[in-house]
Amino acid sequence: MDMLLKLKAFVVTADTGNFSAAARTLHTSPSVIMKRVDELEWDFKTTFFDRSTRRLTLTDTGQSYLTHARQLLRSYSDMVSGAILNPGSIEGPIRIKAPAVLIRQGLGDLFIRYRAEHPLVQLEIIASDRGGNPAEEGFDISVGMDQMAYSEVVEQVIRPFPRLLCAAPAYLSRSEALLHPRDLIHHPCLTFSLAGSIWGFNSPEGRIEVDVRPVLITNDEGYLCAAARDGHGIVQLALPIVADALQTGQLVPVLAEFSLVERWVKIMVPTARLELTRVKLLFDKMAMHLTSGRDEGLVPEDR
Repeated sequence: MDMLLKLKAFVVTADTGNFSAAARTLHTSPSVIMKRVDELEWDFKTTFFDRSTRRLTLTDTGQSYLTHARQLLRSYSDMVSGAILNPGSIEGPIRIKAPAVLIRQGLGDLFIRYRAEHPLVQLEIIASDRGGNPAEEGFDISVGMDQMAYSEVVEQVIRPFPRLLCAAPAYLSRSEALLHPRDLIHHPCLTFSLAGSIWGFNSPEGRIEVDVRPVLITNDEGYLCAAARDGHGIVQLALPIVADALQTGQLVPVLAEFSLVERWVKIMVPTARLELTRVKLLFDKMAMHLTSGRDEGLVPEDR
């Protein structure tokens, strides 16, 4: 039991970035979390965190051990819940990662319905747009626009994720005309941090990539939308985020004849986790939900 407490302290500290946040999550004190991590490092004769900064940073060794620690804790949880002896039971934890926009636009309601149908299931939902191998990160199900394929991970590509380039009419009225994607280098751009500053477009001459000039970089899409509505520059965002502003005329499409290069939504699950009925059932429900396009505004209207 002591080892499990140490492993949990290590994993939660890695997830939250500091001992205080880990302590709040685990309902104990920072000193207890620090002691458990220290003891775990002593047990394995290694260092898991670089503590030279205010925010703890995993060492390469710590990153490697984190994957195994997650697997051990997950296996223990399955054993306690009886899932190992009875993989067909619909009870126990499911850890999910999905973009916040998809959670807000329908997946969140699906999770609530699933819990209502299966009250012995515990859902941990992480809102994140960042890609990664769900098996290594300790997720049972991961949804996103990750372009990588991973071994021992089953994936289902769902559909394009509609995004739009837009700006406020007031901004466009006082700025140079935008006739081609390359004109963006002369305009302030508002960028989603995980999307980067290189924007890709389709054109008659083929794919065009433009390294734009960001004046605002954030991982908060709502804040980006608000900044665009206030006339601070050009933004590309998921269609559901800008739908209301488009409808009210606060934002208008820009360079509509040059569509953004598509990013595809896909859902991934480690192969071993599909053996658990609770995971397989939720995976199928999520795939069906996303494929149907029930997320309001995620499937563009036919033109």
